[in-house]
Amino acid sequence: MNLKEKMSVSILTLIGIFIIGFVLGAALLAGYVELSEQSSIPDEISAPTWIPGKYWKYSFKTPDIEDAISQMVVASEEEDNYLVGVATLQDAQRHAVLNYNPMLGRITIEDLSIYEQGIPQPLFSFPLKKNKEWSFSLFKIEGFSAKVTSIKNVDLPESGNTILVNIKATAPTGEKLIYSYDDSAKWINSLVFEDSSGIPQLEMTLVTHNKGFAGNVYFVRGYDIIGQLYNSPYSETYKSHIEGHPEWGAFDSWIYHFEIKTEDNSGGALIIRDPITPQGGTERSFSSNTYESSLGIIACNSDELSLTITLYGEAYMHLRIAGGIEYVWNV
Repeated sequence: MNLKEKMSVSILTLIGIFIIGFVLGAALLAGYVELSEQSSIPDEISAPTWIPGKYWKYSFKTPDIEDAISQMVVASEEEDNYLVGVATLQDAQRHAVLNYNPMLGRITIEDLSIYEQGIPQPLFSFPLKKNKEWSFSLFKIEGFSAKVTSIKNVDLPESGNTILVNIKATAPTGEKLIYSYDDSAKWINSLVFEDSSGIPQLEMTLVTHNKGFAGNVYFVRGYDIIGQLYNSPYSETYKSHIEGHPEWGAFDSWIYHFEIKTEDNSGGALIIRDPITPQGGTERSFSSNTYESSLGIIACNSDELSLTITLYGEAYMHLRIAGGIEYVWNV
């Protein structure tokens, strides 16, 4: 081979290496590298087995929360269910009042179904295989129709080499769930819930996972009492009489979350109290040009909750209040 031919071969080799590197780099930027060995992709994926101490850290993003990290832990087994909580009580309280994570509490051992109003809903239908279809309800939306769109052998930063099962579910009213099952993590890798306008209401992304968590695990069962947007001018005082959770009994606490914004020459006030222990409530005032998002807890010692809201000028407040029942398990 003469010098000219050798140079041509070398140039073609370099071009090939560049193209392969570009493709791999683009895949890494997309979040994973898809591997080509078709023989390593099984025909179907079976339901996993969890053990106490198995944990996952997820990033959550909603219209109210920007990239919160939550560590979810398998606490124990109870009859036909796993009991799943989070690593801190405050995180459990936030979940209870903002309702952004349905994957807490009981999850069925058989197929990892999550509970919606006391009924197991199969987010996954094991064994998972391509083009498999099933239905479930979630986020108080009936009739999601789910389908496995693909099964891929990929490399993920958080799981290494794994099998990723991609699923898309659509409700008759237009809402969508796009999510994936990670066979190494043994649970969700990512999940996006879009409303009927295509606007994301929840983005859930796996950060890391492992086993061997030791310590307390918390779950707060929330029951919605108030979820309302108030615009100025507004002034009202009223009481709510709530005799505990209709199925699970008396509340341990009132959990509230508010977001308030005031403009020039505006303001407001918020007072929340349990009449039996008024010193344990909250009383806040807000001046002009304020923005605040806050979570708070009040001990619940009665069946009544008193609330006063005042807004004037150009101000708004989004207020949520839930009754909470606390559970703690030691792993």
